[in-house]
Amino acid sequence: MHQLYRHTLTTIAIVCTLLFTACSSDDEEPIVANVEVVVENTVAGHPLKLTDTTYTSPTGDIYAVHELAYFMSNIKLLNASGEAVYIEPDSYHLIEEQTGKRTFTLKNVKADTYTKLQFGVGVDAARNHSTDQYGDLDPSSSMVWDWDTGYKFFSLVGNYTANTKAGGLVFHIGGDANYKTVTVDLQQPLVIKATEGNRITIVTDLNAIFQDPHPIDFDEINTAMTGPDAAKIAENYSTGFFRKVTAE
Repeated sequence: MHQLYRHTLTTIAIVCTLLFTACSSDDEEPIVANVEVVVENTVAGHPLKLTDTTYTSPTGDIYAVHELAYFMSNIKLLNASGEAVYIEPDSYHLIEEQTGKRTFTLKNVKADTYTKLQFGVGVDAARNHSTDQYGDLDPSSSMVWDWDTGYKFFSLVGNYTANTKAGGLVFHIGGDANYKTVTVDLQQPLVIKATEGNRITIVTDLNAIFQDPHPIDFDEINTAMTGPDAAKIAENYSTGFFRKVTAE
C-alpha cells in the first residue's frame, strides 16, 4: 500500500511538471522587433544632390534633379524558403528626397532569418482610386494628381541638356499598369534580434531609370505621365533602380 501511495505521488508530480512546462511554453511571447528601413538615393555611386549638381545619363545627356519622390508599398520579408513570414499591414511609405523623408519602420517583425525584401513601387489599385486616405497617402500630398483621382507612383522633376534640346524633365508616373512589384536579395541575411538595431539599407541608382531595359534619350522622352513612355520608365525602375539592399 505504501509503495502504491509513493507511486501515485510520483505520477502526480510528473503530470504537474508536464502541465506547468506546457503552460509556461504557451505563455511565452514570440520574439518580435522593429526594423528600421533607410533609403539612400544615389547616381552612379554618388549621393544624389538636388538642384545644383549635374549628372550624365547612360545615353550621354546632362541632367539635374530638383525633386524625387516615390511610393514603396505592400512590404514583405521573405525567408530562405521564399515564404513571406512578415507582411506589413497598411503598408504605404512615401520616399521624398526634397524633404529628407527617406526612412520608415517595420513594426513587430517576427524573429526569423530573412533573405529577400519584396515591395511595390507605387500604390496598388485598392487604394489608388480613392483619396480618402491618411498617413503617407494623405490627399493633400503633392503625389496626388490634380486632374484625376489617384496617385503619382514615381515623380522626378528636373532639367536637362541633350544633343539637340534643353529643357525641363517631368516624369510623373502613375496608372495601375505601372504599379510594379520588386523582389530584391539581401546581400546578407537579416537575422532579427530581440533588441534594437535591426536595419535594412536600400541603395538606389537614379541612372538605372534611364537605362535598362529601355534606354531613355531626353531628346525623345523628357516628359511622361501615362502611356507607352511612362510604361518604359516604370519597367526601368522595377528592374534596376533598387541597386543594393543590405541588412544588419
